[in-house]
Amino acid sequence: MKTTHAGMKIPNGEFGVLVEDLVKALDLFKVLAQEKGELLGFLEPMKKNIVETL
Repeated sequence: MKTTHAGMKIPNGEFGVLVEDLVKALDLFKVLAQEKGELLGFLEPMKKNIVETL
């Protein structure tokens, strides 16, 4: 993840918007809370490798 996103200058706010949009899509398709939680749980540790402090 870090190599792939290096130099993209993705701020914390944009990562948050991605998560919000993902949650909306999961809700739209009625993904169960447990599965939704698992997916979001995988994303959180990746955040430090995606978001760049500007």
